[in-house]
Amino acid sequence: MRINPQLCIILASTAGSAYAHPGHESHFSKAVYLLTNNPENAVIGVPIQRNGLLGHAQVTLTGGIGESGLDNAGVPAGPDSLFSQGAVAVAGEYVFAVNPGSNSVSMLEFGQHDPSKLTLVGQPALVPGDFPNTVAASSKGRLVCVGATGTKAGISCTSYNKHGLGTFDELRPFELNQTTPPVGPAGTLSHVLFSEDDAFLYAAVKGDGTANNTGFFSVFPVNYGCSPATAATVAREDIRSSPNGTNLLFGSVVIPSSGLVFVTDPGFGAAVLKVNDDTHEAELVAKATVPGQQAICWAAYSYKANSVFVTDVLVNRLVELDANDASILRTADLPNDDPGLIDLVVVDRHVYALSPGNGTTDAAITVFDIEKNEQVQRLSLKEFGAGPSAMGMAYLEL
Repeated sequence: MRINPQLCIILASTAGSAYAHPGHESHFSKAVYLLTNNPENAVIGVPIQRNGLLGHAQVTLTGGIGESGLDNAGVPAGPDSLFSQGAVAVAGEYVFAVNPGSNSVSMLEFGQHDPSKLTLVGQPALVPGDFPNTVAASSKGRLVCVGATGTKAGISCTSYNKHGLGTFDELRPFELNQTTPPVGPAGTLSHVLFSEDDAFLYAAVKGDGTANNTGFFSVFPVNYGCSPATAATVAREDIRSSPNGTNLLFGSVVIPSSGLVFVTDPGFGAAVLKVNDDTHEAELVAKATVPGQQAICWAAYSYKANSVFVTDVLVNRLVELDANDASILRTADLPNDDPGLIDLVVVDRHVYALSPGNGTTDAAITVFDIEKNEQVQRLSLKEFGAGPSAMGMAYLEL
């Protein structure tokens, strides 16, 4: 029998963390993180200044190897080298990053006085799957789960403490019929993330674009012990569903206090799902076709506006959608030469969106002021080793 997580999360949360949700203004020690996904893999930490602009970045090696998936022509993909959202994740004072080329996950700790300065904790932990491309972390459960999308595809989880990551458990397999590296983006694992209360782990998986394989949304219950010293575990079996009208489920974001999950789908734009309280199946609540979209794949929630910003790797703009019905609220074309945008976060009144470039343009983070409705900064990442393979965007506040 699964212990009611609400009884135990209260205890577990006393273990505490300095992490605050984006949009809750309290301190000014903030940073965003992204993955270079180069052969010598690294995390780039970029401090956020008081005015919301980005400061000088710092680079920390993960101790693992980056690798890109292949496009349909067999060429290393980039931008969108991992076909995923969530290549980096934050929990408490730690940053977690995937190493797809060495089938491992790294854990890094931020500096108390400079959150952009990271230190590797222990050694990268091996994953029992191929080509890990997305990671989720829970400070309540002291739990890290990773999605792998290569020949051996699926979900694996482990606990963590101040000394590093534990041993990842046996793979919860997904039959994707993929290779290593995978060919995508269709037919790959897109994103793993925890529910708002950390009682469930979600996974979004893309179909292959055909009527017989529309992809699916998986829900894994999380089991909690009744002591902060007991790490949480994730169920072996998932509840799997394919919401009507979706095909290429990609980047996902949990909408607070609603039970809703907002998911992009590059086949049309975006969908809003509701995870049934009884069956735990994902049901379609709303969907929206975004005019002019070519590959909307990434999403980030704005606490201030109760809206979701989405990005398109092939169109250089931000689109703001209603969090509850996915209706279009704003389209903001950007005044730079980036080919498009991928991973992003929203912090207070600013959107921070990554453009890895395409080999002709440099990798950069665009900072967009929601209230001014304009780009206020474009920070080049070229000198920090970021290029077309760069992925991920996570946020931390001390």
